[in-house]
Amino acid sequence: MQHSKYRILGLVGQGQFGRVFCASLREAPPQDSRLTSQLVALKELSHQKAPTSEFLRELWFLITLQHPNIVTCRALEHTATGRYLVMDYCEGGTLRNLLKQDRPLRLLEGLQLVMEVLAGLDYAHRRGVVHCDIKPENILLTLGAKGWSPRLSDFGIARRLPEIGTTRLHQELSPDATVGSPAYMAPERFYGLFSPMSDIYAVGILLFELLMGYRPFGGTPGDLRWAHLNQRLQFPDAIPEPLQAIVKKSLEKLPARRFASASQMAQALRLIMYDPAVRQLGDCIIPWENPTTSGDKSLKSETESLLEVEEEKASLSAINLLRSVRYSLSQPKPLILPAPLTALIATETYLYAAVGTEVKVWSQPGKQLVTEEMSISISLMPEIVRGILPVSNGCCVLTPQKLYWLNERSWEPQCLLDMGLRQGPDALKAAVDSYGNWLTVAVPGELRFYSLAANSTAGDQKKALKLIATVPLPEHYLPELKFLDRRHVLAVWPDNEPKNPQTIFRVYTRRGTSVGSVRLSASVGQMLLTPEPYTLLGIPQGGKAAVLLMKLWPLKVARIPLESLPVSACVANWGWVLADVGGQIEVLNSQGIQVGSFSSPASPRAIAPWGNRGVVIAVNTQEESHLHFLDVDVEESNSPSIVKG
Repeated sequence: MQHSKYRILGLVGQGQFGRVFCASLREAPPQDSRLTSQLVALKELSHQKAPTSEFLRELWFLITLQHPNIVTCRALEHTATGRYLVMDYCEGGTLRNLLKQDRPLRLLEGLQLVMEVLAGLDYAHRRGVVHCDIKPENILLTLGAKGWSPRLSDFGIARRLPEIGTTRLHQELSPDATVGSPAYMAPERFYGLFSPMSDIYAVGILLFELLMGYRPFGGTPGDLRWAHLNQRLQFPDAIPEPLQAIVKKSLEKLPARRFASASQMAQALRLIMYDPAVRQLGDCIIPWENPTTSGDKSLKSETESLLEVEEEKASLSAINLLRSVRYSLSQPKPLILPAPLTALIATETYLYAAVGTEVKVWSQPGKQLVTEEMSISISLMPEIVRGILPVSNGCCVLTPQKLYWLNERSWEPQCLLDMGLRQGPDALKAAVDSYGNWLTVAVPGELRFYSLAANSTAGDQKKALKLIATVPLPEHYLPELKFLDRRHVLAVWPDNEPKNPQTIFRVYTRRGTSVGSVRLSASVGQMLLTPEPYTLLGIPQGGKAAVLLMKLWPLKVARIPLESLPVSACVANWGWVLADVGGQIEVLNSQGIQVGSFSSPASPRAIAPWGNRGVVIAVNTQEESHLHFLDVDVEESNSPSIVKG
């Protein structure tokens, strides 16, 4: 947008009244790099689709309603081409985005999410505001330490009650009285009537959809109207009776029979969370995969006749929904290395293992047997190897105080940086671009940006280090560094402070110019680059077992629940492999859908891709490490996983 103080980072949504963008302030942030840019959402309200009266109505509601579960309006922005509401940015997108994922929530997480929606509604209702359009598309998500937190948005058709706190129905006289979403509309809404209980009915539909994966009523708008007015609700036996009772009460045809307030429904949900029948299912991932009995299948197929649902099913079938995993050992016995392993890195050309004071290198041999005799051993005695940074023709090696360059022509280590003992152990962290031309180093107090040119007297075997820029770092601990592409490097500061866990992401050019930064309200530990540009796979620290798929530009976060917390992971072109402390391996395809699992040796120290369809799993003992080479074959089948030894 020209002549605006906001810089648009990307389109993140399309509403009925206009588009929604992710944006940041154009002004350069203060020199204090502890500050992070605050992302905002710019909601475009076109003059054609949103007349001034609608614009002013939504603006009034958003300014008046200040609650943690209602999106906040920060300002107005007018340009020559449009007008925008400047609102809080929610990196999780909409609840609809979440529901399109493969079984995205646990039962208690879903109930907690609905309770927070009700908290925002109760606040609005007590101030005389009925939302009138509660649906997954109008619930935005932000990520916190305990999972998703919802925020109500889109008050474009909300209505005020003449008497604050009243629960009686009111006749809306304007011609758009029945505007809304028929799939979520209470029966009285089809007659132009509304009240707080109308919103409660919509939350009941939402709760049913979270549990079951589909809505209770479907069809054309005419079919929906008839169903909301006449069709009785049916539930499969798999849903606990106390939970069924709450959904049924919220979906009563007559408003007077529903919960009298949003807070009353929230209290009912809070109480059943302690019910034994619900608690024993609390960690079950919803919607249940096979919740229907034979008597309920006709209901499910009938309700899924909506065009929208059919389109979603078609798009899912286009994705390779793989459900069975085979694995076989590439070699009968593990490869035993003489010391515990500290790093395992694979490229298309080489496999690198850091073992004590040595780096061992194998060429990717395809199917042939892998032995220690086949490796190239590079000694860095007396330095302990802490990390390996691969490039196209070699690698950089990190020790507690030094950074070395290794070239595939000779594998002779060249010391690029020496921090000295005065800085203490682990005094540097580094990242190098995939071609080995640019280097970024974090040392206490600053980031350093270097070029890595070939030494003119030694050809490509040696590197000449040239300092380009330095950037001060006020933080007391060093960030993790990763090159996102040949031009941009990412610095990440995870903070697992119990009261305020967070992760700070800052992007710099390879020459040290700040591009932007953002703060995520969750602490993320291990992070891996994925084949998708500017997208990371992260393992959160603390909370329920999950992985995060984080797109940085603009910021979007998908949270994928797991059965157990991963301790190591790798990303391959065909998917992700995650291992927990007990050696249980979860395999996900490249869309983040769990496709199978198998057991491996316990406590894997690291995992790396191997060949076209393989992985290497490293397991440490007190005195040595074992490398297990496996071929992983993901099948298009619903049969149980088949394991070959």
